[in-house]
Amino acid sequence: MVQIIPLWQHTVQHLRWMQKYHEKLVRETMKILVINSAGHLAGGAENHIVKIQSHLEKKGHIVKILASNVDLEKEHFNDYSFKAIKSYSMLKTVYYLFNPFSFLKLKEALKLYKPDIIHLHTMQMVTPSVLFLLKEYPTVMTLHGPEYFLEHLLIWLIAPSKFKRNNLDKNNLTLKGKAEYYYFNYLQKFLFKIGLKNVDIFIAPSRYIQKIAEDDVSPIMHIPNFIDPMSYYEISNNRRLLFVGRLEKIKGVHYLIKAMSYIIAKYSDTQLTIIGDGPEKQNLLELSKTLHLENSVHFLGWVEHTQLEAYYKKTTLVIVPSICPENFPTVCNEAMSVGRPVIGTNVGGIPEIIDHGLNGYVVEPKQVEEIAERVIALFEDEYLLKQMSLNARSKTKKLSIESYTNDLLKVYEQILNQYQKKLKIIEDSIH
Repeated sequence: MVQIIPLWQHTVQHLRWMQKYHEKLVRETMKILVINSAGHLAGGAENHIVKIQSHLEKKGHIVKILASNVDLEKEHFNDYSFKAIKSYSMLKTVYYLFNPFSFLKLKEALKLYKPDIIHLHTMQMVTPSVLFLLKEYPTVMTLHGPEYFLEHLLIWLIAPSKFKRNNLDKNNLTLKGKAEYYYFNYLQKFLFKIGLKNVDIFIAPSRYIQKIAEDDVSPIMHIPNFIDPMSYYEISNNRRLLFVGRLEKIKGVHYLIKAMSYIIAKYSDTQLTIIGDGPEKQNLLELSKTLHLENSVHFLGWVEHTQLEAYYKKTTLVIVPSICPENFPTVCNEAMSVGRPVIGTNVGGIPEIIDHGLNGYVVEPKQVEEIAERVIALFEDEYLLKQMSLNARSKTKKLSIESYTNDLLKVYEQILNQYQKKLKIIEDSIH
């Protein structure tokens, strides 16, 4: 005869098992499942994930990664892979609302891996779908920059071609641009709003992101990103400038190239090296030719991260001329760790890194002459240049991966403790 066990007894047994399980976790090994849009080294978020995975594993924790198979030709680091949303797919408008591939793969991973902590990162390919599986799981999300559910930053995710007169402002969206904006800001965001309730805490690498995201997500705390400090090299006033980043309009590289015309009028031997690739490369090459700067501006294309230190070493100043809000740009901190002052624009988290007049300068975006003036001022004052170099190195010493990982583990344990308390309350109420 089959014994029928009342539903409430099943619930109590499950709660007891969960509580016992989580109590063990805080003391010992955590099983962490990281979820990200891309599963290959595509940018800052992916570099961050890979480095943190290694550091957490050294501390005895287990980390597995779930991500899309976008750009299959590249080497992937994820353990669980789901089908990426194709830009030409007839169903893409449906999939961006609810990606069945990420949903089903996460469901499988939860069953097989039984993680203790879920850590979400970039969400473009992931979509809101996975959030609806996380109600019973302690969940953290790091906001690496603009996301479709952050209303004040959504505009920076829309392609420049969908704006009139190349003016990246909501009022200048084309008809196609408006349709995309309303699709993400109303349809998709409605699902995000429901699903994000299953995220226990959000992490912002910059105070800028923390502040601007408060209207959309809560609770949110600030933990500054770490860097792998590079070797310090004594600065040389050899009039070498460096830009490192993706070549797209929002990075403001064309303003830097225009500034070069003013700089070489004063110091004709100045050289600008541009490292990176992207959709604006051809336009930037043509701009350099138009301004007769072919012998002064050099495009190197994409360079392996491991090789960047050599370029920082050879340069005098690093320029970050972004016109859109950056979160906590790694290039600023890496350059400063080598001892290179940074001239960056007053957008996003950049002013949190650069102490104006101490380790670099903060200039207003799109101000060509101001960029040139600051560069020339440092070329002319070697003593100030060397002081800024030392100050830059000093500031980045605080941004260690060890410190970051310890802060992250505290967040994990805090959430696990909260879950234990909730389970205890539910169990007591059932009794």
